[in-house]
Amino acid sequence: MKKGTAGEKNRQAFWVGLVLLLIGTLSFFYWAGKKQVWFCDEIYTYESANGFEQDWPSTYVGQWMTGDDVEAFFAADWDRLSLNDITIRLYNDHVPLYFWLFRMVSLFCFKGSGSIWIGLSMNLVFYLIVLGLIYGIFLRLTGNPLLSGTVTILTGVVNRLMIEQATVLRMYMMLLLEELLLLLAGLWILREADRKKMPAGVFLYLLAVSVMGFLTHYDYWIFYVVTAALFCFWLFCLAVKREGRGFWHSREFRYVLAWVGNFVFSLFVTIRLFPYCQWNLNQGKGQTALHSLFVFSGEKFGQIVWGYKRLSASLFGDGIPAAMGLAVIFGGIIGGGAMLYRKKEWKRLAGMILTVLAAQAYQCVVCFTMPDVWEERYLWGTFTIMALCMAWGGILLLQELRGRQRKEKRGNIVWRGAVLAPTVSILIGEIRVIDGGNGVAYLFHPEKDVALLKEQSGIPWIVYGPTVGVYSYYDWLIPEQICFLTENNSPEDAKAVRELPGEEFVLYLYEDYLPEALDFFGWELGKKLTTKYLTKSTNLSVYLVQ
Repeated sequence: MKKGTAGEKNRQAFWVGLVLLLIGTLSFFYWAGKKQVWFCDEIYTYESANGFEQDWPSTYVGQWMTGDDVEAFFAADWDRLSLNDITIRLYNDHVPLYFWLFRMVSLFCFKGSGSIWIGLSMNLVFYLIVLGLIYGIFLRLTGNPLLSGTVTILTGVVNRLMIEQATVLRMYMMLLLEELLLLLAGLWILREADRKKMPAGVFLYLLAVSVMGFLTHYDYWIFYVVTAALFCFWLFCLAVKREGRGFWHSREFRYVLAWVGNFVFSLFVTIRLFPYCQWNLNQGKGQTALHSLFVFSGEKFGQIVWGYKRLSASLFGDGIPAAMGLAVIFGGIIGGGAMLYRKKEWKRLAGMILTVLAAQAYQCVVCFTMPDVWEERYLWGTFTIMALCMAWGGILLLQELRGRQRKEKRGNIVWRGAVLAPTVSILIGEIRVIDGGNGVAYLFHPEKDVALLKEQSGIPWIVYGPTVGVYSYYDWLIPEQICFLTENNSPEDAKAVRELPGEEFVLYLYEDYLPEALDFFGWELGKKLTTKYLTKSTNLSVYLVQ
């Protein structure tokens, strides 16, 4: 009977997991279908991975070219990977793993194309792994497939944070996966710490996760340091508790030494694969962040407060007071921790506390050292981890309510209501926060009408004046003919205008340059021109000129 029950539960877990992945995949394709490339860092993803093959298109001033010529800048056209070219270009910028993968996918699956699906297909893989990971974690914690699937949908599918990380053409979904894997390594070590034999597998796993993370984003280095420090400190305390002054003889202390050795070897491997990270640590971003740690001001603490406001807003939206949102998040976590303490589930309680502390320490360090531009995307991963901890705390509180209900021999109405009410509330709340995609960062630009721009693809396009920033670059794949002109009205500019094919054209420029541009075009074409405003392309205005 027990075998049959276990087999039935395994089958249920499999089918719930399969349905979950299907729902996640459909959700991903739905939001990916709304995706527009306009955020400058997404353009730089293409530039870092494939752009070394040619100069920026805007450097070819006064030359008529096609949208395909612009797309060639985004695409992999060469017959070699050229990973070293990427490495060299990133020496003072990012670590290269995401861009290496982007180049591989571009070359082997999208050669000659600047499709958004280069990055989206990568993110889909990472996203589905994260969904499976979340589902597996909750399944292990609860033993209930349906409950685990429901929580995963609420935290991993119908969730603004997850949509943001999945649809931006950067490494943030990959970063979230590696942060979760690092935490699982810490929890694995915590579980194994009191065993006599130290399993080699956990440290090979930790080595792989560490190197992958170090090569994905410099913020992972911060997350790694706070996570490793907290888990090792906990293990050290257990060693002292067990052996006193002879703590170095304890199994827990051997794990601490092994983790430190693992870190040193991981760092060595990372430097061998990407030597330029030493420059960033000694002179670049690492040095800047280190100096910032010793600068104390009211503004710095204001940045930390901003981080907590964004934590609340990322889950509950800006319409809910931050204090209320934070009370729900930390109230759920503290309540769940209290249930674990009451049941004397010490390892689970320790794991929960260390996970929350790691997320919070990372959040505070990043906010405290944040540069002039405050960017929420650096905190997406830890916000997601806090959401998962809140969900686990909520489950523990519901299980306590269920236990009391059974003791008092009440019916299922109270239990079902206790489960259904928060589930529906969270679902409705998240849908409102997402707001059809308007609440999702970098999904699309509300002011830009891409469909209207595509209607004008058959007529010439002119980009006039400085193109500071690269926000509009992906637009310029659309036209059949396009030309970049300077604001200097040079002979080369004038020649290109006189070669204008057609009686009308689309004009991109900063608003202040419009009168000057129309005078120049009118003089060269020998006629008076009229304009019709089309749309806004982030920092440039777009007109139809006739």
